[in-house]
Amino acid sequence: MRIIIFRHGEAEEKRPGISDEERRLTEKGRKDVECVAKVLPWKPSIIFTSPLIRAVETAKIVANIHGLEVVVDDALRPEKTSLEGVKELQLVDGAVLVGHAPSIEKLVSELIGGGSIKLRAGSATGLEIKGVCRGCATLIFLITPDICSQALT
Repeated sequence: MRIIIFRHGEAEEKRPGISDEERRLTEKGRKDVECVAKVLPWKPSIIFTSPLIRAVETAKIVANIHGLEVVVDDALRPEKTSLEGVKELQLVDGAVLVGHAPSIEKLVSELIGGGSIKLRAGSATGLEIKGVCRGCATLIFLITPDICSQALT
């Protein structure tokens, strides 16, 4: 099965009066996510996202481009993202998971069996998985907003 893991796009800076959950994507963040979503080598089938606004906005951009449903799930909250939590999602081929650093990066690292994966804001990685367990996946692609903008010029 193939899955795509997205780190949400660039978000507003933390500031007084706005909780971390309320931080929205910047204009650059929206453009970066749109660019990466347009060049994904695999057709997404469904999108699971953290409930934090910047992740939901990221998921909706991908969903609009590919005509998909967005499912908001607490399992992808920054403090909850884990192999155990992802096992509870109804993953299908082409599923997209949208989350936050560093927890989404740790998830990718665990799925591929180790290493230190870093995902810039707005980046997507594609994995072939045999199951949701440590070392059960192979990293197939990693697309950053920089790579995407170079590919489209």
